[in-house]
Amino acid sequence: MQQFRRLLPLPSVIALLALAAQAQTVVSPAGRALCEGSSFTHFPLGRPNARFQFLYADVPPQTVLHGMAYRREAVNNHGHVDAFSADLQVTLSIAPNAPPQTSATFTNNVGTAVTVVLPRTVLSFPATERPPLDPAATFELVIPFAVPFTMPAAPATLCVDIAMFGNTSPAGTDRSLSIYLDSHDYVTGRAEQPGYELGAGCPAPGSSTPMTAALSLWHLGTSMQFDLSMRNGVPDDGSLQARTFLCLGASQANVPWPGRSPCALLTTTDVWFAMPGNDTATGSYDGSITGLPVLPPGFRLWCQAGSVHLGNGALAFGDLSTLVTPPPPPAQAPFARVSASTDRTATTGAVSFVVPVTQFF
Repeated sequence: MQQFRRLLPLPSVIALLALAAQAQTVVSPAGRALCEGSSFTHFPLGRPNARFQFLYADVPPQTVLHGMAYRREAVNNHGHVDAFSADLQVTLSIAPNAPPQTSATFTNNVGTAVTVVLPRTVLSFPATERPPLDPAATFELVIPFAVPFTMPAAPATLCVDIAMFGNTSPAGTDRSLSIYLDSHDYVTGRAEQPGYELGAGCPAPGSSTPMTAALSLWHLGTSMQFDLSMRNGVPDDGSLQARTFLCLGASQANVPWPGRSPCALLTTTDVWFAMPGNDTATGSYDGSITGLPVLPPGFRLWCQAGSVHLGNGALAFGDLSTLVTPPPPPAQAPFARVSASTDRTATTGAVSFVVPVTQFF
């Protein structure tokens, strides 16, 4: 160890520490760095004439902010988004109140240390695609600050105030753009983790339409719950024997089902659940599994639903879904949004507890 230290003179050590400090990032809402948010938004960058405030209570004390960035939403099947430029200004301050007390009046949320970190300027943003897995690997839409901002030594709520003056895209000038930013919605007492659908299911016998299944995992604090919405499964013939089941695995698979060559298990099926109730006469199902034990956050699951007739053996499988188990829900809203999406000069806006997943760097 002594010899190694001699190989690194003091100036080099300082340079390495400075480089490491520059590489530090913070993601807010906290816990969403490795988890997809529960929803998507076009605010703030998708609007040409608007004012937005985003309040974040989970940015660590003394963090030095040099910029922020957003990432593409992954869960829904939204594809290519064209490159665009936006004319905007960003002001930061320390809000006087926590997010649950957010005011609909913009000036009431502006507190101390007011700093125009980015004077009005036009920024260019790249084209984006639907990420190949959830969440997006990078925060592609970057807003660098001209002036750094340092969080105070004590825990505080950061107010990000953004004025949008216009935009340009292949759609034209000053349009409302659909750019599908990953975002997260605060719901009291629960945290949703939607499934990322990939692969393809197989159709029920007599049908040419593959079965699909949308899935969400809810963290309810002391238990978990799966919500499942299935379409184009095996229709019930009045016997109430058409049922839906759910398979969970720790990894992907591709195992053909005997006698049903178009159908395959796409997960390792470590656990099987019989969903309560039966399928409809049109082969649909909507239901939940409740009371499940809490899984630790950050564990990736691979999930596939199936539909089967217990009497005649007719079978279909849905597409594959994957998700990362979410952290527990916070006791109160750790973030908030105020939006005036059509007028940047508005004095008030609509308060909501949904914000874009934001990386501060």
